[in-house]
Amino acid sequence: MPDRPESTTPSEGLAFPTVARLELDDLLDQLIDRATEVKLTQGRLRGLLDAVHHITAGHELDDLVARIVENARGLVRARYAALGIVRDGRLIRFVHIGMDAGTVARIGALPQGKGVLGELIEHPQPLRLDDLSTHPSAVGFPADHPPMRSFLGVPLLASGTVYGNLYVTESEHDGGFGADDEQLLTALAGAAGIAVENALLLDAERRRARWQAASAQLASSLLAGDLPPSDELEHLLETAVDVARAHGAAITEVRDADPTTAHVAAAAGHLAHWAGRTAEVGGSITRTALDAEGPVLVADATTDPRTTGVVERAPEVRSVLAVPLDASASGSRSVLVLTRTEDDEVFGPVEAEMLLSFAAHATTAIELGRGRRDREAVRALEDREQLVLSLSEQVLQRVQRVGLALTAAASGAEPALRDQLLAQVAELDDVTRAVRDTVFPR
Repeated sequence: MPDRPESTTPSEGLAFPTVARLELDDLLDQLIDRATEVKLTQGRLRGLLDAVHHITAGHELDDLVARIVENARGLVRARYAALGIVRDGRLIRFVHIGMDAGTVARIGALPQGKGVLGELIEHPQPLRLDDLSTHPSAVGFPADHPPMRSFLGVPLLASGTVYGNLYVTESEHDGGFGADDEQLLTALAGAAGIAVENALLLDAERRRARWQAASAQLASSLLAGDLPPSDELEHLLETAVDVARAHGAAITEVRDADPTTAHVAAAAGHLAHWAGRTAEVGGSITRTALDAEGPVLVADATTDPRTTGVVERAPEVRSVLAVPLDASASGSRSVLVLTRTEDDEVFGPVEAEMLLSFAAHATTAIELGRGRRDREAVRALEDREQLVLSLSEQVLQRVQRVGLALTAAASGAEPALRDQLLAQVAELDDVTRAVRDTVFPR
């Protein structure tokens, strides 16, 4: 039998020139790369949208900053992420993720807004570095700090105000963080800035409401007379420590008779042992508050000469807030001082505003309470005087009747007895005159 021809396929015999085939392969490879890139970009954009939705889902500041750093780390695939909240150019809160508890404990104190972090606070604009240690502002890491090379930081902006900076370090990509990472993190920071602004506004309103409620309750208690006068200032301070979440509080008094010395009239919290102590007034926070006639804020007591005396007595103190008191004893002026430690948030404008109002309401209530007690004391004295007058009249009338009876009895008595009775009558007359002179002075 003749051999059958071998079967053929449709592509058999189809061929391209070598150059054309290479160009087609390149185009296919480019198409696949572009498709992969588009897919990756879409995935990262979806990640950005999910992150924005996630961080704007709540209003509590502490929960919000935790969500921001978690989503930032996942969005740009970083090993570490952190968020610093800034107020008045100072780092007041710093939240981070990526390091285990043991490492954090060994490192110790959190960053204070120096070095590269301080650079971002001073110049809030995106900063991307391949090697963090090469930046001119780098100050190095403390002992036991994990190595960090690649770095990306972007500001949290809202309504033209910088509310903080978002940081990520140690990119999981080869080559560190890229321009796409910067754009994604900047977009995330934009949404985060608005969320933080809203959370801070809500937090400020809640603080104001807490201060107002405490002020009303304290005024009611002081006006009701539930406390002895000696306990009023201490109760005021205890309320202030509680509502301000402060480390301690004290009222310092400067008497006109000795204007160079401040006397601690009352103290509470961790400063309770200050009560009764004295200190020099010159250049102190007390003198500053009295001269300013308004709130005085000290963010770092360790570097401010006005709070040197405070730190000498309480080295743990970092933030100090002082306001003058409207009501003081005659011949003196007083200042209410609150303190916080380095572990607490620095006092801010909200606390200054509310403490001034709180102090004014409280001292007004104390003055009204004193005035009411004085009026009650005057009424009691008047009632007592009226009672004395009434009793005096009754007693004098009875003494006079006794004298008349003795005089009548003496007229019919023997001479010796008569003389004795008349002597007793004379003594009764002397007592009557003495009582009249005492009760009814001329």
